[in-house]
Amino acid sequence: MPRQSVQLYEPEKRAPQPVSKPRSTGHKMDLSTLIMIILLMIVGLIALFSASYPTALYKYGKPLMFLTNQSIFAAVGLAAMLFISKIDYHIYGRFQKHLFILGVGLLVLVLIPGVGVNHNNATRWLNVPGLGEFQPSEIMKTGVIISFSYYAAKAGPKIRTFRYGILPFFFALAVIAGLLYFEPHLSATMIILGVGLCILFVAGIKIWYFFPLGAAAGGAFAVAYNTPMFAHVRDRIAVWLDPFIDLTDKGWQGANSFVAIGSGGFWGLGLGQGRQKHLYLPEPQNDFVFSSWCEEVGFVGAVLVMLLFAYLIYRGFYIARNSKDKFGCLLAVGITSKLAIQTLVNLFVVSGLFPVTGASLPFFSYGGTALLVQLGEMGILLNISRHMTRESS
Repeated sequence: MPRQSVQLYEPEKRAPQPVSKPRSTGHKMDLSTLIMIILLMIVGLIALFSASYPTALYKYGKPLMFLTNQSIFAAVGLAAMLFISKIDYHIYGRFQKHLFILGVGLLVLVLIPGVGVNHNNATRWLNVPGLGEFQPSEIMKTGVIISFSYYAAKAGPKIRTFRYGILPFFFALAVIAGLLYFEPHLSATMIILGVGLCILFVAGIKIWYFFPLGAAAGGAFAVAYNTPMFAHVRDRIAVWLDPFIDLTDKGWQGANSFVAIGSGGFWGLGLGQGRQKHLYLPEPQNDFVFSSWCEEVGFVGAVLVMLLFAYLIYRGFYIARNSKDKFGCLLAVGITSKLAIQTLVNLFVVSGLFPVTGASLPFFSYGGTALLVQLGEMGILLNISRHMTRESS
């Protein structure tokens, strides 16, 4: 029989598949983040004008006063943000100690009689001739973000130890909280503590360290609530739960905020048609600007603003997750956490989920220094986005 040739099976040769490697974004800033910042600035200026012109007209005879001042700071801040977005964020590690000491020094300066400026029984401001008043707590927030991010990144695995991960950071937070207690400034204390803990949590601190702190805070609150010496704490909680029991005094802010939000309904009364801002709603250009916004644009407009904030916060944590080093990651976490906490505190206050405190709404509330600091931090975040790495498929 003729011999049949046998062909052996040879597996098909395939070209080697490329291994997924991180790639840089090519030093281009995150466009989505930039768009969200600009959108919030535009909507914030519209809301500020609508909420503030009655107060500006009745008290100062200049209906455009708040809008004009805020627009100037917004223009300067946006220019500064774009400039800062081109500065390598690693440079801030060189000045973290100086910025932290500056913040503490300014907080001490506020407490000196005759130096700090008092408004509504709170001494939180310093007056700079030619520039106006500003709150040193805004500088302190940035100081905590940069210094905590730097030292937490530098500590590395030691962040999980008590000596390097707890003692120095919690001592710094205790000093800041003590200084803010005498102003008093509860909202700034909460924001700074929250930002510091967020940075430490992402840096790798042991979670069980938080439980003793939470237990101590809960115990201190229980003692204050049930001690006659701190009866004002109980009264403030009662007014918080039902501001209408003291409508003409301590409940005035919360009650009018409820009326403004409730009056807006689903679609609102119309932009510029709000009623509570006409000398009923306290600080409509500042802490309660969102209440006025809800009255005029209703549930729909309120949700749209919250979605803008939510997406910007998401982009901030996205940048943190894809940053090229730990310092950049923690810096982005700190900046984004501050934005998220401050936004939530303001929304909780105006909606009655939290007692009334002096927490402004980022990009919306009137305040030149706060706006400049916020936009400066956004510039740092945009620079971190220029150095992001993404997994290529």
